[in-house]
Amino acid sequence: MANMLSSVFAKNRTEEFPDDVYSKYVLPINNHEIDISDASKACVIVGGRGSGKTMYLKYYCFPTILSSNRSDIDLKNLKNLGLYWRPDTSFTQHISQNWLGQYWSSAFNSYMTLSILIEYNKLLQTLINHNQLSENSKISIKNIEIPESITNQLSVKSDKIYLFEAKKILQNSLFTLCNWINSPFTETPPFSLNTKGTLSLVANELNTAVSELENITYHIFIDEFENLTESQQVIINTLMKHGEKQLIFSIAHKKNAIISHDTLGNEKIVERNDYRTIDLERHYNNNFDVFAGEVLALRLEEFFDQKQLNLFVRKEENLEYRQTHDYLKEIRNLAERFLPSLTYSEMAQNIFSDNSLYDKLLAIIADGLILHKKSKVLNAEQFIDIKFPEASLVNAAILNRNNTLPHILLEQFEEYKGGTSNKYQQWIHNYLVGVILLIYKKSPSKDCPFYSGYKQYVLLSRGNIRHFLELCHQSVLLNEQFNAKTSSRRLDKIPVNIQSRATKKTSGLELEKISDLGSHGSHLKKIATRLGRIYSYSQTRKSQSEVEINHFSLDLSDETELNEDTRTLLNEAIIWSVLIEEHSTKQKKSESLEVKDYVLHPVLSAHFGISYRKKKKLKLNKESLTIIFTADDNKFNRLLKSFITKWDLDEEPLENTNDVVKQLGLL
Repeated sequence: MANMLSSVFAKNRTEEFPDDVYSKYVLPINNHEIDISDASKACVIVGGRGSGKTMYLKYYCFPTILSSNRSDIDLKNLKNLGLYWRPDTSFTQHISQNWLGQYWSSAFNSYMTLSILIEYNKLLQTLINHNQLSENSKISIKNIEIPESITNQLSVKSDKIYLFEAKKILQNSLFTLCNWINSPFTETPPFSLNTKGTLSLVANELNTAVSELENITYHIFIDEFENLTESQQVIINTLMKHGEKQLIFSIAHKKNAIISHDTLGNEKIVERNDYRTIDLERHYNNNFDVFAGEVLALRLEEFFDQKQLNLFVRKEENLEYRQTHDYLKEIRNLAERFLPSLTYSEMAQNIFSDNSLYDKLLAIIADGLILHKKSKVLNAEQFIDIKFPEASLVNAAILNRNNTLPHILLEQFEEYKGGTSNKYQQWIHNYLVGVILLIYKKSPSKDCPFYSGYKQYVLLSRGNIRHFLELCHQSVLLNEQFNAKTSSRRLDKIPVNIQSRATKKTSGLELEKISDLGSHGSHLKKIATRLGRIYSYSQTRKSQSEVEINHFSLDLSDETELNEDTRTLLNEAIIWSVLIEEHSTKQKKSESLEVKDYVLHPVLSAHFGISYRKKKKLKLNKESLTIIFTADDNKFNRLLKSFITKWDLDEEPLENTNDVVKQLGLL
């Protein structure tokens, strides 16, 4: 049992959990759409960073399928057992022709085969301890020998090597091979194992020996496929294309990653014919609020030492009920009680009750009156009414527009208060959030409530459960620092101001982490920072004429007009979810190719004080995008200054910041 609530949110990566993820897995409420428990052909699982690919794969692997925590599995009805392999991609980069010569592929096949054989060894250990397996079957498992053709390659001297106890032998062989790969002192590797032939032999031995498994297909899952070299991908593609009844191979990779579809023959792997694509990101996004709510409820249940939901969300017979209105309402209500939020009206009222924030509102309205040279005949208080806080905030933006006539606006305000003006309804809908963000940007010591609440955390996470859990973790952790009662066994809500502060911290941490994403992480962080600064300056416009900008489109006839460096970085930003690529919903001209929008990930919004809602976009031409993505700081600051001039802002961009990234190999 955890002592502090924050501890149950600390782990947000599947790699931090045991191989048996049954107690952590939430069966999707539309599981039939992505269920691969009886897959008969290869699968390609795609999704963005943090979309749950690894957790999904491990759910179908033998440690979870045969978990001691579950009672809903009948071995005789099983179709597939998964074996998980995530290659050490920093090591596999050495397994190349340039380093090892013509026998590199033999070394790669042997490396992959040994790694999976070690998983088979673990599978046998699990089966021996499984309560549904007969004693005769367990004896048969213990008598499964590694075929002589394999032991001869490994130069094992014993006459009989039983697979269930061969872990040390296999690990020693893998160690020997890795040593040769690191320092190939001979032309040929120490041994050569054919992946498909070796694993098929073992699969056949196991199915023949154990009657309960005679019809089982062994499903080999290869994670982080995009990090393998193209030549290595071709080898695995060939295994995918030529799977068989007892043995199929599947892969998982980041969505939008550039991967090979070639095989060692003349054919490519083809969707539907050779594999099925499962887009986890798209699937989870359809019900992400429910999924996040159930994950949150499970973590709370773990802390409060209850097991009802834990068992409930894992059983297929409960899927239909979990889609009912009552259940969905219950999950959302629980999450909203724990992570409460304010309405926009309440946020507006809070500004009136805080002297510092209220003074900022008065100052913005006063600036509008000065703009129209009316500061001597009208005063800011005339445009404010505590009974109508939302309309009062909107007045601040409307007054700072060149075409506004203050006397007319004042008349309209009076009509609205009297119930006879309809304009304010649309104005409030369009501009209220922008003014709230503007006022809080002018008060950086204040916690902006726009970034708090369960629904808001769902939007900020944008389908990334890792982001959602980190937001929860930082909120609970901060709450524990201010409120010792959190360690009690009572479910207390997290105050809105603490959530907001935690969101800003999480946002900053996620920005820093970008540097570690892939080989171009430093460049991606600089791009995110530059876009964030542009959007942040846009948010400071007193007129809020173009509100809540957090994405851009390209004013191009074709993306190939971009230079190679910019295209590469744009694609990398999408792969690593720094930017989210979407089809534009506001294409004005049929001949325009502004068909894609590029949204800065919402989790970064709080750091820059911008909106996470997709409202207005910035249209960038080729030159501007190239500067943002690849130019030095001086050129970028000149571009930023042009935006500041265009938007009639008072601020000046910083010159020569300390975060200049040296032009690395790519650029």
